[in-house]
Amino acid sequence: MNQYLLFSILIGVQLTAQTVSFDQLKSDATKNSHRLKLKNIDISIETARLESVYSTLYPQLSLAYSSEYSRNLDNASTGSISVDDMTINSATLYKNSMALHLNYELYHFGATMKQIEIGEREISLKELEGCHETIKLYTELLDHYAKAQKAFSTSTYKSRMLLLRKELYTLKQRLYSAGKESRVSIGDEAIRIIDLEREIEKAKLDYDESLIALSKLSYNDLDPNTTQLLPLTYSFEPIKELDFDTTAQSKQYDEKILQKNAEISITQRSQLPTVSLYSSYYLYGSDIAEFSEAMDATRPNSWNAGVSMRWNLFEGFKYNSESKRLRYELQRIKEEYELARREYDYETKTKQEHLTRLEQLTRNEIDALHETQLKITMTQRLRTQGEADAVSEVSVKLEALERELTLAIETIQQAYEAQSLATLHTKADQCTQH
Repeated sequence: MNQYLLFSILIGVQLTAQTVSFDQLKSDATKNSHRLKLKNIDISIETARLESVYSTLYPQLSLAYSSEYSRNLDNASTGSISVDDMTINSATLYKNSMALHLNYELYHFGATMKQIEIGEREISLKELEGCHETIKLYTELLDHYAKAQKAFSTSTYKSRMLLLRKELYTLKQRLYSAGKESRVSIGDEAIRIIDLEREIEKAKLDYDESLIALSKLSYNDLDPNTTQLLPLTYSFEPIKELDFDTTAQSKQYDEKILQKNAEISITQRSQLPTVSLYSSYYLYGSDIAEFSEAMDATRPNSWNAGVSMRWNLFEGFKYNSESKRLRYELQRIKEEYELARREYDYETKTKQEHLTRLEQLTRNEIDALHETQLKITMTQRLRTQGEADAVSEVSVKLEALERELTLAIETIQQAYEAQSLATLHTKADQCTQH
C-alpha cells in the first residue's frame, strides 16, 4: 500500500511539472517586456518628430483677422502714424481687417535637409538601441537561467550526498560502539551533515530567487515547486568570432557619429543667409459710427509679394562656443566607440578561453568519474568477498556524487558560456529591420 501511494505521488509530481526552456523564456520576454515596448514607443516618437521636420519643406500659410475700435483723443487729427513696426491710429472709427500671409523658405544652404538627416539618424539609433536592449535582456535571462540550473543540480546532488552522509554517520556510530572508531571522527561527520544541510538550503534559496527573477523578466509565473528547467542547448562546433563593426553596439556609435557630424554641418550653415519668399493679401473695411457698417464695408484692399534675406552677422560668439561643444561631443563618441570595441574584443577572448578550458575540464571530469565508478564496482566486489567494509563503499559513493555534481556544474557553465558568446555576437541586422 505504501509503495502504491509513493508511486502515485511521483506520477502526480511528473504530471504537474512545468517544463520550461530558455528559448521559451526568451520568446515570452521579447513579446511582453516593457523595456522593449518603451523602445518601440521611442521609435514612434522620433518618427512623428521627423514628420514635423518635413513640414518645413512646405510653404507656411496663415490667416489673420481683427476687429477693432479706435478712439482719437485729438479730434483734429485723422489717418495713422507709423513708428518702427507699430501703427498708431489717429482717427475715431470702427475697423475690420483680414490678411492672408504666405511664407516659403527658398534657400538655406541645405540646413533643412540636414535636420531631416538628423531625424532619420535618430530613428535608426532608437532601433539599434532596441536591439541592444534585447541583447541585454537575453543576457540577464541567461545569467538567471544558468544560476537556477546550478542551484537545482547542487540541491539535488547534495540531497543524495546527505543521505549517504547520514548512513556513514550511523556506520561510524556502530564502529565507535565496537571500539573501532574515535569520537572525533563521529563529530566531524556530524559537522559535515550540518554543513550539507546548510548548503542545500542555500541552493534552494538561490533556485527560488533565480526563478523569481526569470518570472519578472519573462512575464511568465514560474512556480519553484513545479517548474523544471530544460538544459541549455549549444553547439559543440567552434563559434566564429564576429567583428565588432557588425554588432548593434557598433552601429549605434556609427549613427551617433554621423548624427553629430550633421549637427556640426547645421551649425556652420546657420551662419549663412536664409532666402525666403513672402506674400500677403489684405481685406479692410471701416466706419466712423457703426461696427456693422465696418463689417459690411470689408473689401479687398491690397496685396504684396517679395523676397527677403536674413543673415546673422554677429551673435555674441555663440557660433564659436556651439561649434566647439559639438566637436568635443564628437570626440567623446569616438572615444566611447574605441572603448566599446576594446571591451568587446577582450570579452570575446575571455569567453572563448573559458569555453576551451571548460571543454578540457569536462573531459577530465568524465574520465575521473569513470574511474570512480570502476572504484565503486571494485569496492562492492571486495565487500562481498569480505575484504572491504561498508564505510569504504559509502565513501566511494560520496566521491562519485561529488564528481557528478562538479561535472553537472561544468556542463551548465559550458553551455552558458557558449550561449553568452552567441548572444554577444548578435549582428545588428538580426534584431532590426535594417
